[in-house]
Amino acid sequence: MEFKLFNYKGSPVTIDVWIILLFFIMSFNFALSIIISIIVHEMAHTFMADRFGYRVYGIKIGLFTGSASIDSNISQRDSIPITAAGPISNILLYLIGFMISFVLPFEFVKDFMEVNIYLAIFNSLPIQPMDGGVILKDVLMLKMRDRSKASVIANYISLISSIILLLLSSSFIMLLLSAIFIYHSIKLLGWIK
Repeated sequence: MEFKLFNYKGSPVTIDVWIILLFFIMSFNFALSIIISIIVHEMAHTFMADRFGYRVYGIKIGLFTGSASIDSNISQRDSIPITAAGPISNILLYLIGFMISFVLPFEFVKDFMEVNIYLAIFNSLPIQPMDGGVILKDVLMLKMRDRSKASVIANYISLISSIILLLLSSSFIMLLLSAIFIYHSIKLLGWIK
């Protein structure tokens, strides 16, 4: 079940009611920081898509996730800046928090900065369907003549990166995400249906 927060670029921004669980599993500051940061991240994708003339259908925010529903006919060349806008928005939010921290050294600002630098780094990993994995695939498809080979290479890089993430994981959430990414990569490679 989801409810509408507001409209952005003429499209609804909705949030899943399960997101309330964040406030029970982590501090209020972290939960609120995650929600704000994911909304801005997805709005950055839709902002760039709109600038390139693509239709935006809406933004959905779920538990630890967000997705922007954008026209599916995006070229690889346009997809790269549209996709990169998400992690760049998190870097900008981190920098804004950094500047504010000198004037208002509140705990919320510190937590907000931490969430945004984590989201920027995590989303930039070359793992599909993360932004970094999408950008990697788009770049390979633009640079290589054989598009199917480019896709396979991107899928292998995604699988290897997911396995490395699994080996470096120290928390249950990271282990779970790594397992999901490994499953997704194996499915992309066609090893399971």
